[in-house]
Amino acid sequence: MKKVLLVLVVVMAIIVCGATKVKIGVTPIPFVDILEFIRPQLEEAGIELEIVVFSDYVLPNLALSSKELDANFFQHAQYLKSFTAQRGIKGLVPAVNVLIAPMGFYMKKPLEELKKGDKIALMNDPTNETRALLLLHNNGLITLKDPSKADLTVRDIQDNPKGLVLVEMEAGFVPRVFKEDDTVVGAVLNANYALSIGLNSQKDATFVEDSNSPYANFIVVREENLNSQWLATLKQIITRDEVRQFIWDKFEGSIVPTF
Repeated sequence: MKKVLLVLVVVMAIIVCGATKVKIGVTPIPFVDILEFIRPQLEEAGIELEIVVFSDYVLPNLALSSKELDANFFQHAQYLKSFTAQRGIKGLVPAVNVLIAPMGFYMKKPLEELKKGDKIALMNDPTNETRALLLLHNNGLITLKDPSKADLTVRDIQDNPKGLVLVEMEAGFVPRVFKEDDTVVGAVLNANYALSIGLNSQKDATFVEDSNSPYANFIVVREENLNSQWLATLKQIITRDEVRQFIWDKFEGSIVPTF
């Protein structure tokens, strides 16, 4: 009851002061869908939402750091930590834990038909490349020298029995290359990027991360906004039961709500 009253007080305070404009940067699926689903509730609570769509994992954090955005919604905490450390960016913090987009391995032909020289596309950022290589290692396609090592790359592969060619690239290019390049027969994709080319991790992946994946996707803000009224309201609305059900229904299990 106290929690409900607190939320009502926050909402009423925003309404009294007029609409608060909040600009959130996202990559397309499923983040746009979820924010559009809650847009009416945000408007009722006095928040005017602007969604800015990016096609990569780099610009949303740069834009948030430079105050072109109020928040972004596309990444897990591990990626945020790695990215900001590499770029010397400070003050970006994960604020609202919303979902997991499980990583899967997708193929254009049966697994048993893989042969020497077949190309497999995967991301080149440290956290997601590590995640992709561990997925291939855990499912027997490669053997890593030390699976516990942080920031794995293809140079950490000890054995590649099928002679696969692992092609590293920026995450946003992986789905397009997999879809359009006939020489690329497989790809490791986050579920959100898989959805962008019509693939469902639960139906179409050859294998997928288990349900214990620690890579939850957060709404990220600048530290100065952690205690803002608009963030408290956004958190209360985006973690409602009806949003959880929307995620299950819309994405058929390929995106997993964490609340």
